[in-house]
Amino acid sequence: MLRMNLKSVCLGAASVIALSICISTESYAQSTLPPVTVDAPQQRSAARRAKPRTTVSRLRGPARRVAAPSRQPLPAQPSFAAGTGIERGTGPVLNGYVAQQSVTATKTDTSLLTTSQAVSVVPRRQIEDQQPQTLSETLRYTPGATVNSYGVNSVFDTIKVRGFEVPIYLDGLRLPVDPGTTFASQRLEPFGLERVEVLRGPSSGLYGQSPPGGLINAVSKRPQPVPFADLILSGGNFDRAQGSFDFNGPLESTGQWLMRMTGLVREAGTQLDFQRDNRYHFAPSLTWRPDADTSFTILASVQKSYGRGYQQYVPATGTVLPNPFGHIPYSRYLGEPDFDRFNTEHAAIGYSFEHRFNNYLQFRQNLRYSTTSTNLQALRVDGVAPDQRTGIRTALGVKASTENFAVDNQLQLDVATEPLQHKVLFGVDYYTQKGSSFFNMAPGPDTDLFAPVYGQAVAPISTFATALDSRSDQHQAGIYLQDQIKLDRLVLTATARADRADSTTTNLPTAFGPASAAQQHDNATTGRIGASYLFDNGVAPYAAYATSFQPTPGTTFAGTPFRPTTGTSKEIGIKYQPVGTNALFTLAFFDITQQNVLTTDTANPFFSIQTGEIRVKGLEFEGRFSLTDRFDLIAGYSHIDPRITKDTTPVVGNVVSEVPLETASLWGLYKERTGVFAGWGIGAGARYIGKSYSDSANSFAIPSYTVFDALVSYDFAYLNPQWRGLTFQLNVNNLTNKYYVSNCSGPIYCALGNARTVLGTLRYRFQPG
Repeated sequence: MLRMNLKSVCLGAASVIALSICISTESYAQSTLPPVTVDAPQQRSAARRAKPRTTVSRLRGPARRVAAPSRQPLPAQPSFAAGTGIERGTGPVLNGYVAQQSVTATKTDTSLLTTSQAVSVVPRRQIEDQQPQTLSETLRYTPGATVNSYGVNSVFDTIKVRGFEVPIYLDGLRLPVDPGTTFASQRLEPFGLERVEVLRGPSSGLYGQSPPGGLINAVSKRPQPVPFADLILSGGNFDRAQGSFDFNGPLESTGQWLMRMTGLVREAGTQLDFQRDNRYHFAPSLTWRPDADTSFTILASVQKSYGRGYQQYVPATGTVLPNPFGHIPYSRYLGEPDFDRFNTEHAAIGYSFEHRFNNYLQFRQNLRYSTTSTNLQALRVDGVAPDQRTGIRTALGVKASTENFAVDNQLQLDVATEPLQHKVLFGVDYYTQKGSSFFNMAPGPDTDLFAPVYGQAVAPISTFATALDSRSDQHQAGIYLQDQIKLDRLVLTATARADRADSTTTNLPTAFGPASAAQQHDNATTGRIGASYLFDNGVAPYAAYATSFQPTPGTTFAGTPFRPTTGTSKEIGIKYQPVGTNALFTLAFFDITQQNVLTTDTANPFFSIQTGEIRVKGLEFEGRFSLTDRFDLIAGYSHIDPRITKDTTPVVGNVVSEVPLETASLWGLYKERTGVFAGWGIGAGARYIGKSYSDSANSFAIPSYTVFDALVSYDFAYLNPQWRGLTFQLNVNNLTNKYYVSNCSGPIYCALGNARTVLGTLRYRFQPG
C-alpha cells in the first residue's frame, strides 16, 4: 500500500519541481518522534520530590510491580521556527548555539549531557552567522578538528579528529571515497545542512570500519511544519556572487505532507589568480506522515562543482622556509590557466522511515544510493630546482568515480524493569561501493615561482603515461547491539558489533607496473562501554572505553594482504550544564593507541609492512553558551601529544606529522534588541593553530598562527516593521590578512591558508503569521 501511494503521487506530478519533490521523503521521522531522555537537573529535582524513588516512569514499557505507563501519542508537530517543541537529534537546534540532543554517538535520540563520549554540534544558527563555504570551514571553531590539510582550494574535504583522518557521514550513512585517488568524494554544501556533529573517539562499535579518532556526521535540512521561504544573495571579494533559496512548508491543511527545497548557484573566483570555484546545488525533500506513529521522508540532492585549478601545492621554500626571493604570495597561480580544469558531479536519493509499533517498540531504516564522478587536468609543482625559484611541474589528469549504496536498519526497545530502565538498540547495516580511479601524468613545462609566465605549451593529455588504472569493489555488513541502562542518576552504555568487510582491487597494467589483483576478507568484533553520572546541579562526569578497526588495502612485498588497523581508546571527562542556563561545557581527557600501522619495509623500501604503532594522548575543552536571542559564545581548546611508538625506521618517539599540537578558539556574537542600536549585531572570533611537523622524521615544523574573524549585521525590521524578515550581514575572515601555511606534507607539498575574505549577505525570510 505504501509503494502504491507513493507511486501514484509521483506519477501524478505534473512538473519537474513536483517530480523532484517526489524524489525526497527521508528525515522528518527522526525529527518529530519524541525522544526518551534523561531529565534536566531542575526537572529531576522536582520529579524526585513528587514521587517515590521506586517508581519507573520516564521510559515507556512495563515494569515489575509498577503499572505500565499509558501510551503517549506523538505530539502535534511543533513550531520549530517559533522556538517551541521538542528538539530532535536529526532536527533543528532550538536554542541558539547549544544543542541538547544528538543521535550520532548512540544512533538513538540521546541527551548530550548524559552521553559518555565527547560530541560537538555545530547548529544551523552558527552556520548562518559564520557563513562557511565548505564543510571544513564549518568546523573551524570546533576543538580537536584539523581542517584544510590540502589547502583552501582543494576539491574535497579532509578532516582530522584527534590526529586521525576521519570518515564523513551524511544522515547517519557513510559518504563514499574512491580508494585510488580519493578525488571522487562528495563535498557537502553547508547551506544544505541543518547541523554538523563531530563524534570524538572510536565509533566502530556502531558504524563499523573507522579510525579511532571518530567521525563527522552531517544532518541534511528536512521538511518542517511551519512554512517559510528564504531568499539570499551573497557577494564578496575574489568576484564571488551567489544566490540561494530555502522553501519549506506543508502541502495541504492536515500537515501529513511536508515539502522543502533548497538550492544554490555560485560563480566565484578564489584568492588564487585564474582559479574558479563555481557550483550549483539542489536538494528537494518530502515528508509523509500518515499518522502519529509513522513517518517517511525522501531526501535527494544534485550537485556540480566546476572551474579551473583544482588545488595547488606550494613548496616549503618561500613559504615555511626562507627563500632569497621572498614569499610566494597568496594569489600566485602555479598552473596553466588554459590547460587546467576540473568538474565534479554528484547525485543521491534516499529515505528515512520510522514506525512506532507501540509504547515500547519502534523501527527505523535509513537508505541512500549515490554516485560521484570527477574529471580534472592540471599542472602541479612537484619539485624545486637548485636556484630556489624554478618550479618543476608535472601535468596530470584524473578520472575517478564511485557508486555507493548504504542501508541501516534499527529496532529500538524501551522498557523498564525496576529499578533499571533500558533503551535497547539492535541494528543491521550494509554498505557497498564500486569505484574506479584513472590517473595519468607527464612532465610539464617549468615555471618561475616568483614571476610565472603563462601560456606555455602542454602536451595533449591523451599522450600522458598511465600511472594508475584501478577498479575496486567494497562491501561491509555489520550487526550491532546496544543497551543504554539508567539506574537513578547513573547511565550505562554498552555496545557490541560484529563486522565482515570484503574488498577486491584490480590494477590494470601501467607505465609504472604490471597488472595486479588483490582480495581482502576481514572480520572484526568491536565495542564500547561507557558510564555517566548526572548530579542535580548539572555536573555529569563520565568514562568510556572503546575499540576500532579499519581495513588496510594493499599487500606486503611477499603478496600477503595487510591486516586491518586496530585501535583502543580510554576517555574520561566531565560535562556541565548549569541549572537555569542555556549552556553546555565539556572537558575530556583521552588516550588512543592504533596498531598495525603501515611502515617502511627496510628490505624492500618501495613496500610496507605492519609493525607500526601510534599513540595519541590529550585533552579537549568546549564551552557553548546562549543567552536568550542576544548573546552567543563558543570557546574551545585542545592539546594533543601524537607520538610514533613503533616503527621500522628511526622515527620512534617523533611527533605524528601534519597534526597541530595545540588549538584554541573563541567566538562571540551580540545582537542588540532595544535602544538606539536596536537591530545591530556584532561578532568577533579568534583562532589559534599550534605548530605541526611536515613528516615522520620531523624535518621541519609548520609555525603556529592566529587569525581573527569579524561580523556585522542589521535587521531592517527595527527600521521599519514592514521590512520584517530583511537582514544584511557582513563577514570578514582573516581580518588582518595574516599570511600563514596551514599544512605541509614534506618539503614540496605545502598548503597556503585562507587570505582575507569578505562576504556580504542580503537575506529575506517570508514567514506567514
